[in-house]
Amino acid sequence: MKKTLLFILLTCATLTANAYAPYFDIKAKMVGGGIIKHSKHLENTVKNPVLGAELSIEFLPQGKYTWESYYKFPIIGLGLLGMDLGNPKIFGQAFAVYPYALIPIVRKEHFYFHFKVGMGLAVLTKTWEHCATNEGVNSPNANAAIGSHVNAFLPIGLNFDFPIAKGWGITSDLMFNHMSNGSIIQPNAGLNIINGFVGATYRPNWREYMMPWRDYVKPMPRTWDLELGAAGGYRELYYKDDRGYAIASFRATAYKQLTNVYRIGFGADVFYDGVFVKQGDLLGHLETQYKRYEIVNDNFSYKWRVGISLANEFVMGRITAGIHWGFYLLDPIKDAYPKGTNPRYADKVTGVEKRPWPFYIYDPDKEDGWNYFRLMLKCRIVDNLFASVAIKTHLQKAEFIEWGLGYTFKFKPKKSRTDMLFPLF
Repeated sequence: MKKTLLFILLTCATLTANAYAPYFDIKAKMVGGGIIKHSKHLENTVKNPVLGAELSIEFLPQGKYTWESYYKFPIIGLGLLGMDLGNPKIFGQAFAVYPYALIPIVRKEHFYFHFKVGMGLAVLTKTWEHCATNEGVNSPNANAAIGSHVNAFLPIGLNFDFPIAKGWGITSDLMFNHMSNGSIIQPNAGLNIINGFVGATYRPNWREYMMPWRDYVKPMPRTWDLELGAAGGYRELYYKDDRGYAIASFRATAYKQLTNVYRIGFGADVFYDGVFVKQGDLLGHLETQYKRYEIVNDNFSYKWRVGISLANEFVMGRITAGIHWGFYLLDPIKDAYPKGTNPRYADKVTGVEKRPWPFYIYDPDKEDGWNYFRLMLKCRIVDNLFASVAIKTHLQKAEFIEWGLGYTFKFKPKKSRTDMLFPLF
């Protein structure tokens, strides 16, 4: 599965970079920052600052494709990042490779300001298995943040470049980086890092390169599309179980292209999650030691959830990325939690909790809740066929990573808006 994710990322990066070669920048940066202590475990294990270095290559735009004009000619890069995570005994070191985009906000002669976003893979040298596994997840000698060597790497932040002379310049980034495996292997609290980058940049062919000019731009057709997609994956529920479960999803989403870069979608989602087996503080045979849920029997219908979602996506050539927000219409395990999880909805006599439909107040650390999010990346392979990778979450808690395929049914535009000279929004 991880090899599939790497293949999708590198394929998309290669297809995009072909439009940019041979003009490029080389950057070398020092890295410093810290891990956010978002759990009790990290409060016990985070010790020193995160330090490291990054080497990257950035391919400069040449204006070969219409979508480059829509984004004011972004820069596509590939970064190699190495970091010491501040506690070598527990966390070790992290090494990441990731394609990214620099989307211009301000471009002046001696100052560039970009929004930076990417997605890649990180390899960590220490995992749960390398530390004390018999002292519990909150032990200062345990690594409950990382359950596997290979993890998803999600960077987002701001880039500042200061060209000086003859191709040389100063570069810096302010970034938020997330590393986790999406619950494929437990435990998986993940690491969130705030980093500052500073270094030097050099453009070998600075004499020849000129930034493309935005002449007339053909607008993106404001059409409706229908996407059908299916995805699957695997995840663990509890680190003591040493077993995994299959997951799957199916979706149908209608999209409306609102601008040259943005489209909105309205979809229906069906989720299958094999982790919802008999479990909890119950008597008899239990398939898991996990006690977050209280499911009294292994009913196949408990494994299905149905929801509707609002999709917000940005289109960049073959690549589409965005965030989907949805809420459940059908959730058989909505009330399948131990007594006391959400006492505001408890019966005064029996103590049984009955949450209202469809919205209610809840603590995401104790229950999944009524809504979900999807961070999705799609890459068009050929014609209307695309590959996808997505992370489904309940607020800040990752549920699983899924890999999929889909097909887009395109509807003909009513009329081309050729009267727009610079239709960027």
